[in-house]
Amino acid sequence: MSQFLCHDFKTPRTDMSRRLPGSMRLVPVLFYVVSLATAFFIFKDVRDLQEAEKQRIASVKELEDLTMELTKLDEEKSKIDNELFRAQAVAKWVEGTRVLQPITVAIARAMPPETNITELSLERSPDLPAQISLLVRMINATVAEVPKIEGAVNRLHYRTHSGQQAKQGEQVEFRSMLVWQEQ
Repeated sequence: MSQFLCHDFKTPRTDMSRRLPGSMRLVPVLFYVVSLATAFFIFKDVRDLQEAEKQRIASVKELEDLTMELTKLDEEKSKIDNELFRAQAVAKWVEGTRVLQPITVAIARAMPPETNITELSLERSPDLPAQISLLVRMINATVAEVPKIEGAVNRLHYRTHSGQQAKQGEQVEFRSMLVWQEQ
């Protein structure tokens, strides 16, 4: 053995702390567990974010589809409203018209057998459908047939307005505006 002697020059120190308790051995384990949990939750959040982005894109596409469908339905509705407006205008026009056949029959029956009607014209104005322009041309007639025409038309609830009669030789012409009279 060696003759060299090693002396321990350490002196006892009172300012040193004590040894850590045994429960502190869990700190590194908890650090790794928390690190793994953090990594797991970051991965889960990224995956959820991607899924949410897909859902957002799908909902935006669905919104665009619904907007296009709504636009198409609005166009169809406007077409239907336009057709409805036109149909109501036609209905008003038809409502304003009365069947013209009874007028022609009434005028024909009011004439005596020796009088011939050469022309009978009933025209309606698109602006005023309740008014009918009447033109009757007769041969072998006298001016006395005009009140018969007016009487026949009055029985059908029409009133003659601004009637004009003219006689040219054997032909008598009667023009008038027929206005529907409400009962």
